[in-house]
Order: sequence, then C-alpha cells, then structure tokens
Amino acid sequence: MRQYAVLVIGLIAAALFMRLGVWQLDRLGERRGRNSRLAARLAAPPVGLGDAGWDTGEVDSLRYRRAQAAGVFDFTREIVVTGRSVRGAPGVSVVTPLVVAPDRAVLVERGWTASADGRTVQLASLRERGAGGTAWPRYLRRPLPRALQGAYPYQLHPLLLRRTAHPVEAPVALRAVPAPPLTEGPHLSYAVQWFAFATIAIVGSVLLYLKTRREAGAEGGVAQFY
Repeated sequence: MRQYAVLVIGLIAAALFMRLGVWQLDRLGERRGRNSRLAARLAAPPVGLGDAGWDTGEVDSLRYRRAQAAGVFDFTREIVVTGRSVRGAPGVSVVTPLVVAPDRAVLVERGWTASADGRTVQLASLRERGAGGTAWPRYLRRPLPRALQGAYPYQLHPLLLRRTAHPVEAPVALRAVPAPPLTEGPHLSYAVQWFAFATIAIVGSVLLYLKTRREAGAEGGVAQFY
C-alpha cells in the first residue's frame, strides 16, 4: 500500500499546483483586461473639469483619464506628501490646490522633489507664477480630497490630478512623475512556476512509485532459510 500512497499524494499535490497555475492565469487575464481599459482611458482626449461632474458618481470613470484645468494655485494651503522615493532617492511630493472657480478647486500633485529625510522641503522655492500668501503645509502620507475637505474654504474635486509632464513655468527642482506603467505583473511567471511544480510532482511520484514497487518485488523473490 505504501507505493500507492506515494502515487496518490503526488497526484493530489499536482492537482493543487495545477489549480494554482490556472488561478494565476485567471489573474493575468484580469490584469490584461484592466490594462486594456486603462490604456483606452489614457488614449482618450483630455477631459476638462467643466465637463466632468463634481459628484462622486463619476469618480471611477475619471481614473487614469488625462485632464486639463485652468485656475490659480493656492500656495497658502499646500500639502507635503512625505516618504516618496523615486529610483531609490528619498523625497516628497508637493500637492497644491488649483482654484478653478470661486467655490471649487482640485488638488494637483505638482511634482516630486528630493528631501534627505523624506519630509523637509523649502516650499517657497518651489512656487510658480501667481504665488502669494504664507505657506500652510500639511504633512501627510496620502492626500485624500474627501478627508481634507474640511480644511479648505472651497469644494474639492473628489480626485487628485497629477502632472505627468514638466511645464515651462514649473521650478526645475520639482520633477513631474509619470503615471505608473501598465504591466502584466508576475502572474504569468507564477503560473509557469506552479505548472512546473505540478509536473515535478507527477513525474516524481510516478518514479517513486515504480521504485518502491520494484523493491517490493525484489523482497518477495528472496528465499529465507532458518
């Protein structure tokens, strides 16, 4: 019975590995579908804030859309997003509200700048045309518009804009951060890995089964004298 147990355990392990491989292929298909949808959004014409609603019902459809907005930066109520590294270099991202109407604004991630401790930054040197007032930095890990609404005298758009290209008027020290690339992730390599484990389990269990069967046959053919 021992040789059959080895074979059964190997086949069960192979079935489990195969299932994990299929699961990774399913996740790869989902990732490719998501990338296709986001790529279509990125290729679409830029949406103006006047065309996009400010209600939460349209938020999801605006993610990864290119956008354009005109207004005045409010440098008196800036946010410093701490602990942001680019290619291993510590730094921060600077988020500034862009006032597009007397009662409306949208948070704009203007760019990234180096900071030795991932927190300290001279905001005055990173301002653009139209700067005025005193600095009002808030130090956060994630600038969520809904959570910050109470700190502003105007209504914030529920999504944050990010500059992905460096405008002429922007300070050189403030680098625009491109959108993250749409990759397929490690799902295909994981699937291949699980299928390889399944193959090893099947071949290994069969070889071990044959070996134990031969050994059992050899033991049965030897005469014992007492």
